[in-house]
Formats: sequence, C-alpha cells, structure tokens
Amino acid sequence: MKIFAPILASTLLFGFGCQPNTASRNAETSTVETASPAPAAPTTAETRQQETVLQQDTLNAVQEEVVKKPTPKAQENFTAFFQNFEAIIKKQDTAAFNQLIDPEHGLYLIDTPGALPQFTHVTDISTFKRADIEQRPFFTIRETFRNCRLEEVKTLPKVTCEGDAAPYEKKGCFVADGSAFRKYNAYQYASLPKEEERKVAQTQLLVNKTVLHTGSGFKFHFGQIKGQWRVLFIDLMTPCSA
Repeated sequence: MKIFAPILASTLLFGFGCQPNTASRNAETSTVETASPAPAAPTTAETRQQETVLQQDTLNAVQEEVVKKPTPKAQENFTAFFQNFEAIIKKQDTAAFNQLIDPEHGLYLIDTPGALPQFTHVTDISTFKRADIEQRPFFTIRETFRNCRLEEVKTLPKVTCEGDAAPYEKKGCFVADGSAFRKYNAYQYASLPKEEERKVAQTQLLVNKTVLHTGSGFKFHFGQIKGQWRVLFIDLMTPCSA
C-alpha cells in the first residue's frame, strides 16, 4: 500500500507569495515509498503444513454442516434396519442391498490385499471383488458374518490378538457411536488421489453408527442421510492377520 504524507495548509499560503522553492519543499514533505523485500518462497514442509491446515478447516466446516445426530425415532429404527441389512446379505439380494447405498456418496469397502489398506468405491455391490486370490464377490462375507445380535456399547471392544479364535477382548456383535471412525485416517495410506481423499474424509463425517462383528472381524459404518439409514463404509480387514 502506498502512503503519502498530507501537505500542510500553510504551504498553500506561501504558494501565492512567489516562493521559488515551494516545489522543493513539497517534495521534501512527501514521504518516500520504500520497496518491501520480496517474500521468501515457502518450503516444501511449509506448503504441506498449509495444505493440512486448509484440509482440516474444510473438514471442520463440513462436519458442522452435515454431521447430525440421528433422531430418537431413527435410533429406535436402527436395530430393525440392521436386521434387514443382515438378512439381505444372507439372501444375497443385490437389488435390495443397492437400495441401502446412498446414490450421492456411494459405498466404500476397505480391504487389505497387502500391507496397506485398499479403498474401493461402488454404487452397485455386484461390481465389488474382495482383495483375495479368488477375488470373491461381496456376498461371500455371509460365510463368517452371521448371527449378529446387536449389543449397544459406548466403546467397541479393543483388539488384543491373544489367540486366533478371539482377536478381541470381548466376543459378540456390538454397535456404538461412529465418532471413532470419523477420525479414522487409513485413507491417507491408501495412495488415493487428493480429490478422492477429500471425498472419503467428508463421507466419514456422515457416519453415525459403527457395528463390529467379532466373529468375522468386519466393521460396518452407517449414517442417517435425509432421514434414511445408509451403509457408507464396510471394513473387511481382518485383525491380527499381519
């Protein structure tokens, strides 16, 4: 910004008196603008930090807008919804399952073909193949995911890896608030494009409920969108398998 000093009113009076050095005095009273040094180019670390801060600010703004707790009626209906969800998987009903996927946000399935997680986005469950040698279709999860009688808990059981048959500290099928998954950052290690990372992070913020089935190790993450329960993420990673 350029800054100029005001000219004194008295100089106007001298202007009528034939003062030969008026121009020089006016020049002396002007403030000389000094050039500012050019800002240093940000380092790679600073750029990465700025991107992280910007991303977090964006996610916080999205969270304020889209994360809404389910209504009491919706919470009461969740058990019935999940029972239907389990029955659809048991029957391998593709059309009915696709009705549980939000058309805008889709469904992310998380698997581990190697050391790093793999995120697959679908709107039609028939297109998904599991990350194993046989590339089995989705509905083969019914071989281990069954008899899920929901027990509501504040915190899901932790992984202990004490024995192959009991990788969790408690056995059963548990449902809890989805707050822990909303902070889940595995997508950062999945080599996703930046835009896809943003979509995954924003979809995570929609999760209200997480169901853990310890018999299979699978986790199912659901959100209430426009009054309807939707399946948003399914985590097929097996604990203690590494």
